[in-house]
Amino acid sequence: MVKLTEEMKTEITGLLFLATSSKDGVPNVAPMGANQFVGDKLVISDNFMKKTLDNIKENPVVAINVANCRAHPFQYKGKAEIVTDGEYFEKAKELNKVKVPGLTPKGAIVITITSIFSVKPGPDAGSLVETDD
Repeated sequence: MVKLTEEMKTEITGLLFLATSSKDGVPNVAPMGANQFVGDKLVISDNFMKKTLDNIKENPVVAINVANCRAHPFQYKGKAEIVTDGEYFEKAKELNKVKVPGLTPKGAIVITITSIFSVKPGPDAGSLVETDD
């Protein structure tokens, strides 16, 4: 399991862009704003997802970039699962009370981050920072 710094966790829980792909390789990128860490798992509230869910069902490999990529130049890759009950879903409901009051999530996406890459411009752009492989 990769070790995320507290700064990384803070950045990821702001606005992020979640990239998914169908089993046929058709990409989808969607902004996500209701995000939090529960231990080492990233939990994203599923409030309006359609293509993202369809893609995760077919192909659980995801990539994440944060909106503030100049100040936080990392890309995260991992594996996602969809949950509609249990601890992570309850955390998503609690998060919604703060981030989007009055809206109950349909479920939650739970992501285990497996690798971190640099997206900082320069000769090291795209280089692997850390992996659990």
